[in-house]
Amino acid sequence: MLFFVQTAIAQIFPPVDIPETFKNYEFSYDGKAMPYRLLTPESSGEDEKFPLIVGLHGAENFGADKGRFLQVAGAYALGWLAPSIQERYPCYVLAPHIYSPLFSEEGYNGWNDEKSLGFLRQLIDHLLAFEKIDPDRIYLTGHSMGGIGTLLMPKHLKDYFAALVPMNTAGGCPEVCEEVDDNLYDSLSVWGVHHRRDDANENVRQIFTRLETSGMEVYPTHSFGEEIINLPPNRIDELVNEHQRYFHTEYRYPCNRDFFFCHTSAMDTIIQDTLFQKWLFRQHKIDPTALAITSVEATGDYTVNWKVKNPEDSVEVWFRSKAETKWLKLARIKGEKKSFNLLPSVTSDEIGPDSKVRLVVTNSNGFVYGFSRSSIPHLITGMPEHENHRFLTYPNPATNTIYLKMPDAAQASNLKYRIISLHGATVGSGRISEQNIDVSGLIPGIYVMIVQSESGYFKNNLTIVK
Repeated sequence: MLFFVQTAIAQIFPPVDIPETFKNYEFSYDGKAMPYRLLTPESSGEDEKFPLIVGLHGAENFGADKGRFLQVAGAYALGWLAPSIQERYPCYVLAPHIYSPLFSEEGYNGWNDEKSLGFLRQLIDHLLAFEKIDPDRIYLTGHSMGGIGTLLMPKHLKDYFAALVPMNTAGGCPEVCEEVDDNLYDSLSVWGVHHRRDDANENVRQIFTRLETSGMEVYPTHSFGEEIINLPPNRIDELVNEHQRYFHTEYRYPCNRDFFFCHTSAMDTIIQDTLFQKWLFRQHKIDPTALAITSVEATGDYTVNWKVKNPEDSVEVWFRSKAETKWLKLARIKGEKKSFNLLPSVTSDEIGPDSKVRLVVTNSNGFVYGFSRSSIPHLITGMPEHENHRFLTYPNPATNTIYLKMPDAAQASNLKYRIISLHGATVGSGRISEQNIDVSGLIPGIYVMIVQSESGYFKNNLTIVK
């Protein structure tokens, strides 16, 4: 059986010329000399750090001996050595090898068994200690068996990776869907690549469907399911610039040669895609505690409030009025500001029950490392129950002047008020000094009045007549 596998491998991946820069090394693990190849980018400064791409080979190289792997260098891992990539995105490229005797005799049964995981963990730790690798920009990719290894490895090697690129994955759900349900991918970015004629495409499709149903924003760039989708490049570019994190590419180009061509060509195609390259090298390890929206006020200027771990970093504010509309970037401000008013950047008429606000925090190098998203309360009378206290406004209806009688729960000093129209616009605000307010400038209508004291918020409806 192994003979036939190796014969097929030789036909699929014939020996190629390996660049001298993709050097051959061995790493001692479990009493074995484990081979791997490594490309080291040229450094221009002592403090400069580079991303690391880890390429997991498929079963075609589990069935190959040491020497043959060195001749084909893990097949598709060579694609990352292209000058067009290295000149624009210099990076380390690591191609580890679990060769034939280990696979067939020593219990290395894939990328997610105990021995393989131990080997890869120690190898990455070794490189982090001795090379100029940015630990926040490690990208895990894999083909076929390496693809399913890519999807499941973060379960075992936690906090190592910023992005996953499973290619022509051998398998998918239900195993991977269980990890989606366990929130394994909440802090990871994922771009899956497949071909329609590849056997496991339906299982892989289920992964991204499950991601979407779990609340993630998933964007198919090409065909997905029975739909024919071909997103234009400018739209994919927009999505990348919006910091979208989940993409699925299912190619439909003709595969007239054989199954193995469909199974292997998709990975070569995506690596050459400049928009995919742009997306990948923007990815940074996500810190779930870096940023959180604490509230979105449903009154006044629709203020978004947040807390951020590093106030010196920048926070981008994004808004989307409906699920089918595009995200609109409203501002980029220092995290220390802690709040942003949606109005007048958008109008109150644009804010509806499906509207969302999204914050991202970027570090000093421009990489996004934290996200937070929230719906926007639209009913301006909606307030938290513990703040839903009333006060007396008289006369009501009123014409020119109103008087206030606050409940005992309110502090008499430091009172502030805001009068809001039913469209959500603030039409009057200020401090309350003598328990009366001039409302002669308001046009007839119904308003909501909010009074804030040191002990909380108080609200009441107000009618103006002439």
